[in-house]
Amino acid sequence: MRLGTLAWRGLLASRLRTALAVIGIALGVAAVTGTIVAGSASEQALESATTSLLGRADVRLRAFADEGFGPRTVQAIREQPGVVAAAPVSERRLTVSTAPGEDERVFTLLVLGIDPDVDATIRRPSLTEGIALSADSPTDALVPASWAARNGRGVGDTLLISGRREGMPGLRIVGLMDDTGLAALEGGNLIVVARSTLDSALAEPSPIRYVDLDLGPAPTKEQIEAVEDTLTEPFVAETPADVAAQFASAQEGFVGVALLFGAVSLVVGSFLVGNALAMTVGERTRELGLLRAAGTTSRQVLGIVVRQALALGILGSALGVVAGIVLATLMINFLATTRAVLVVGLPLPIGGLLAAFLLGLLVTLLGAVLPAMRAARLSPLDALRPARRGDRGLSDRLRPLVFAEVLVVLAGLALVAFLDVGAAIVPVALSLALLVGGAVAAAYVLEPLGRIIGRPFEWFFGAQGLLGRANLSRDRTRTGLTVGAMMIGLAAVVALGTVAESARVATDRRVASILPGGNAIRSGVPLDAEAFRESFEATPGLAVASPVFELPVVRVTAEGQEEAALAGIDPNVFADHDGLLITGASRDDAFAALRDGGAVLVPQALADRAGIEVGETLSLGIPGDPTHDLRVAGIVRYSLPARTDEGALLVSSADAREQFGATAASLWIMVPQADVAPTVFAAAVRETAVQLAAEPLTVRDLAGELSSTLDRLIGLFDVLALIAVVIGALGIVNTLAIGINERVREIAILRSQGMTVGQVQAMVVTEAAIMGAIAGVLALVGGIVVAFALVGGGASSDLDAGVQLPWPLLITVVLVGTGVAALAGLYPARVAASMPIVPSLKHFE
Repeated sequence: MRLGTLAWRGLLASRLRTALAVIGIALGVAAVTGTIVAGSASEQALESATTSLLGRADVRLRAFADEGFGPRTVQAIREQPGVVAAAPVSERRLTVSTAPGEDERVFTLLVLGIDPDVDATIRRPSLTEGIALSADSPTDALVPASWAARNGRGVGDTLLISGRREGMPGLRIVGLMDDTGLAALEGGNLIVVARSTLDSALAEPSPIRYVDLDLGPAPTKEQIEAVEDTLTEPFVAETPADVAAQFASAQEGFVGVALLFGAVSLVVGSFLVGNALAMTVGERTRELGLLRAAGTTSRQVLGIVVRQALALGILGSALGVVAGIVLATLMINFLATTRAVLVVGLPLPIGGLLAAFLLGLLVTLLGAVLPAMRAARLSPLDALRPARRGDRGLSDRLRPLVFAEVLVVLAGLALVAFLDVGAAIVPVALSLALLVGGAVAAAYVLEPLGRIIGRPFEWFFGAQGLLGRANLSRDRTRTGLTVGAMMIGLAAVVALGTVAESARVATDRRVASILPGGNAIRSGVPLDAEAFRESFEATPGLAVASPVFELPVVRVTAEGQEEAALAGIDPNVFADHDGLLITGASRDDAFAALRDGGAVLVPQALADRAGIEVGETLSLGIPGDPTHDLRVAGIVRYSLPARTDEGALLVSSADAREQFGATAASLWIMVPQADVAPTVFAAAVRETAVQLAAEPLTVRDLAGELSSTLDRLIGLFDVLALIAVVIGALGIVNTLAIGINERVREIAILRSQGMTVGQVQAMVVTEAAIMGAIAGVLALVGGIVVAFALVGGGASSDLDAGVQLPWPLLITVVLVGTGVAALAGLYPARVAASMPIVPSLKHFE
């Protein structure tokens, strides 16, 4: 008989076990495939967004100062030889509302103004519904389709700009934009109108922030320099590559984290495959012994198990790739709806799909290492004995599996590197190693933990609980690995929840430190501090209204110049209200230096990148003006948000005015009186903001906005982690099924002595529940250790608040592990209870 036939017959002998193994590996491959496809959709969206945003433009000129470009500058650019089209884009952040009434809704949106006719020569928005803007209809507006869906808006609805001139009509939505081009900015929270409409709606014209240039089919460097020479205002020239990099920074690391959870699912699947094949080898020991006695070599026996693993791997991986495409569709739809990550389409990268298939096959083969070696080492005499017990210790039996799982981890990391997803390799590698190590260690602590955790089950279920706990120790390797597989999935949930809680706490700390008093107002354009101070100070319940002077500067280094952002703050306001987290110097010394003048506080991110230390001198200046030397008085953990990702350099408001000429501020810190209720003051600040056509800010709103994207991604990652939990539950079904098959005579004897069907079922379900409870307890330890590895390993710069434990989640994980395992035990319990007594008593092992 051919070896392939023997291998296939061995799989068909236990169809349930084979089906569970195939499903387990398919779910793991599906998680990896879904992540790869979603990552490709993200990359495709970045390319599409960049192409759609710039359209035919060869270069984008971005105004360096907040005042933007003047109309004369735009006209001078258009008159340059070789300029086919110059499309200006003005912008302003405004409060927009629906029609007044019970259902009125208020939004803070970025309002973009374009010249419809000129802009159409550069780019045309991809509309899912409606028509494009027309210069002949000044009340028309476009909104992103995803924003409209989230907020219940549609074509024909009216939006009102707060602070608009009296008699100015509302804006009518005439089209819904696809999530590319202009609609990809600001997470889709924007509205596009004609530039003339935006200028006429408010008392002051909106600044022109960008000018997109079409310089013909083959623009030369000299042509671009000639255009740049016409500009009198400071500017930054951006290429399509620069714009793509800005989009990419907003979602960097998503695919890497998602692949981590896909790898977790595959590791759990490898445990399931290993257990399934080990059970198959155990059941067919006598048959393998007969084959060895008949002359079959160890290599041929090894080939039988390898063929079985190949069959499981090929079938499971193929199904997993198909299921992964379905999962990717759901992931992409979720991400597109929530705008947590920019995605578009359903790309099917052949290389990525093939990599997922091969990784699933490799994991299956590695999971078969232990049972294959066991089968190959069987001697004919030992295999033909009626009763056998392994003569090797637990460590000897697990050593090959440890080696195999290390290879699984390395394969997963190789996939991350191959796909170039930008993941933090060290914390990801450490996390996977800790999870795999914890799963293997479960076999060693199974017995002592079983005695402790099984005690409540004994109290509740009596003899059934005692028997269920005792059954765990029959085969510690098999049961331990099953518990370990479940533990990996649950530990991933614990680690994810712990990291998310740590990120939320860090976000709250960051927002509270940069917003003393808890409230602020941001205007769409800078407002003269002296002219508008009375308007801000008229807010009821106000103690201090402190302007923050924000302006772009350049930092002069030995290598040249680089763009930076500067913010002038009142040191007394931040010092008196516990603002800013300062390192490298005491708070008192740092704020005293700001008060004395000539000092600057540097954001931590910039200090780390450029190697800046306290006591050094920075040369800062406005382009075209002399530079000023400022001494670094401290490093701030979190700084005010700026156009650069690293945050703003902080100086005193006096230095901002005297050395850099700042007179206008678009951000005002609003500090309440001590006896004013927070909700009352927040309402007063909101009213002042509406009167000034500005945006009210609160610590709670900002923290909630920053955490919302994180929460949506955490929900997606939780689903990927729960796939591993499901695979672990399948492993429990598998283990219990073989355990029942080994205890046929024992169960029949118990039945003959009076144990009822319900008691048999309770015994099996209790055994499963104890396994799940042990997995849950181990998951708490493993998940928290992994969270420490991720937080301390630099997986994200948003985790510097340390590890924060989500106690409700920790309790929930233990309960979920116990409940899922108990549910997994229902089917084996029914099988055990339905066994006939008399035929089972005749069963011979």
